[in-house]
Amino acid sequence: MTCKTLALGFGVALALPMAFANPDTPQLHPVEAVCIDYEQSGQMQSGTSTRCHRDYGYEQYEISELTIGMAGFSQSQSTFTVTIGETIYAIDEASNTATQTVNPMYQGLADAVDQSGSDTVSDAFLTAMGMSSTGQTKTVLGLTCNVYASSMMGTACLTDDGLMLEQNVMGNQVIATAVSYDEGISENYRRHESAAITQGPDLSNGLGGLTDILGQGN
Repeated sequence: MTCKTLALGFGVALALPMAFANPDTPQLHPVEAVCIDYEQSGQMQSGTSTRCHRDYGYEQYEISELTIGMAGFSQSQSTFTVTIGETIYAIDEASNTATQTVNPMYQGLADAVDQSGSDTVSDAFLTAMGMSSTGQTKTVLGLTCNVYASSMMGTACLTDDGLMLEQNVMGNQVIATAVSYDEGISENYRRHESAAITQGPDLSNGLGGLTDILGQGN
């Protein structure tokens, strides 16, 4: 699992008013809408990304510009991903196409929220990833975060409400450079609607034990 994948799993969360929540969708995060810019650096890849969500995490998008290098070879990569509930759209801007897959995290997150509330999802995910608190704290962008670590997944720094501000995995670092408490660009959540969509592979069983743990709500 890459540090990008882990970061997406942690998500972002700050307690904001709940007046605009959609009653028909689960609240996957305590926060209604957040955008975070990240800078990534390391031995294998570097670049920037923006991750936003609204409707308490039910709708998300991520845009990244990365340079991936290995053994003297490097390649630039642009990605645009939209997640609506249980569906992920990986969009190719150049060809105006999108690949649709099932979000393997969705059902476990939804079950955990239904049983215990959205404020416990980060704890469940950390447990599933084998992350435990080091007792240390850091300050990033004026916000205090708690450092978690595991032998396999490196370290991650999260606020008390689950906002990931920094992550270090296998020589690669992701650090937040800006936090904005809004939904970002509204049109980005619907970018897939103007693309030609094809069905991708079923990834719903790819995280097996993780979704089981999240579904237990503890």
